[in-house]
Amino acid sequence: MSKKVYKLSEIAELLDLSLDGDGEKRIASINNLKNAKSSELSFYYSKKFKKDLKNTKAGAIILSKEDDFDFSGSKLYTDQVHLVYAKCSQLFESEISVPYLKDELSKIHESAKVNSNSYIGPYSVIEKGVQIEEGVFINSGVHIGAGTIVKKNSKIHSNVSLYPDSVIGENCIIHSGTVIGSDGLGFAKNGKKWEKIVHSGKVIIGDNVEIGAGCTIDKASSGATEICNGVKLDNQIHLAHNCHIGENTIIGANTSIAGSVRIGNNCMIGGLCGIVDNIQITDEVTIYPMTFVTNNVKNKGAYSGGPILMQHKDWLKKSVTLRKK
Repeated sequence: MSKKVYKLSEIAELLDLSLDGDGEKRIASINNLKNAKSSELSFYYSKKFKKDLKNTKAGAIILSKEDDFDFSGSKLYTDQVHLVYAKCSQLFESEISVPYLKDELSKIHESAKVNSNSYIGPYSVIEKGVQIEEGVFINSGVHIGAGTIVKKNSKIHSNVSLYPDSVIGENCIIHSGTVIGSDGLGFAKNGKKWEKIVHSGKVIIGDNVEIGAGCTIDKASSGATEICNGVKLDNQIHLAHNCHIGENTIIGANTSIAGSVRIGNNCMIGGLCGIVDNIQITDEVTIYPMTFVTNNVKNKGAYSGGPILMQHKDWLKKSVTLRKK
């Protein structure tokens, strides 16, 4: 891993920010106000951190001109502090050094097409007919099933499992322990037993998608489970078979989404939410954390709510009463 160091003037130019202070100041990393050192850059976006701003030892601060108080050091001004912080964090992202195409302990099927500018880590298995495009980084212990396509510049971290025929778009990041393409909960009642429904579909993931650690994304029973361009998933999310997640939607940790749910573009789904099967949620909807979604959401806006533990028959009566209010 190599570390980058920037002059403050360089950061201002790269991110199109106005600078007040020492442009020659060298910045080696970013940190929060409380813990930042003189070689680090921090940011201020909320008055609840006013005390930290006053006492910080940061070499420079990203903040708005309206909040320019209690700090006499170098400053970078912006009206979108959190967005600029995100872009600044990308400047300091560690570069991964890749010395060779594939580790000798990896196993790549002879029919797989692996671009010469990609990397396969130790103990990873690449099955028959897989296509790995340019700039892909696959860490250790990854299993990629037959016929899967991983497009340009995507990163797959350790111990990820991609079932056969999955499609991963360009510039995606998939974090450790995630499983993509497993069977959904598809069974038909046969007396007192369950008859398995064979899932013959797949998972298609668009470009610029990031999937957190420990997520499970089921393949479709037929057709495809789809995650569109720009979607961001937190850790330990479950998406069941045939779900469709629209562009630039973000979903918080531990949310479970049942089969055939369609979520629109630019939605924000909080953590610990539950969404029952066959629900449709339109574009630009915010669902607050721990909300239980049982009905279609047809109009954009913010929604919240969830059941209090009680017998199911009592909850049904209660929910009818709430809807009448």
